[in-house]
Amino acid sequence: MIRTLKVIVGGEGAVGKTSLIRQYAKAKFSEARNITLGIDVTTQEFNIDGQDVKLAIWDIEGQAGNRPNFFLGAQAALLVYDTTIDGSLQALTEWHARCKRYCPDAPIIVVGNKIDLGLWFPSEWPRTLAWYSRAKHGFLSAKTGENVGQGFELLARSAMNHAGVLETSA
Repeated sequence: MIRTLKVIVGGEGAVGKTSLIRQYAKAKFSEARNITLGIDVTTQEFNIDGQDVKLAIWDIEGQAGNRPNFFLGAQAALLVYDTTIDGSLQALTEWHARCKRYCPDAPIIVVGNKIDLGLWFPSEWPRTLAWYSRAKHGFLSAKTGENVGQGFELLARSAMNHAGVLETSA
């Protein structure tokens, strides 16, 4: 039997959360922007270090992300910002607060999406957020697929470690 782990993907609207999930799960990218209403759950199976696991990836709408039930029981969180809009990075402070309020022990990974469009503010800016120093971080692109697989593998490993599925941290 494969164990299912809940992970959440959060961030402001239009940062590319749904596109990242679609790129990872289906290797597809669409220029069309579809607004997520509420949540959209995608499942993806993994085999990491000989352990089978299924991730239930909860894509939380960016426009009204303060819904406690979406966060409860999450084993890890992927917080996404748009590398071309500094306000989307600063908005992660509230997303981080929600994670700490509703899934306090879940590891948090922060990713800057849309690096194919460039990095329009200094790369050290993410480190200026007080909580950021305790989060893992990376840059990726839903459009080109750059680093998307690695980001979701890190998310899966973090969830597995948090749930006690993996014996050692990777």
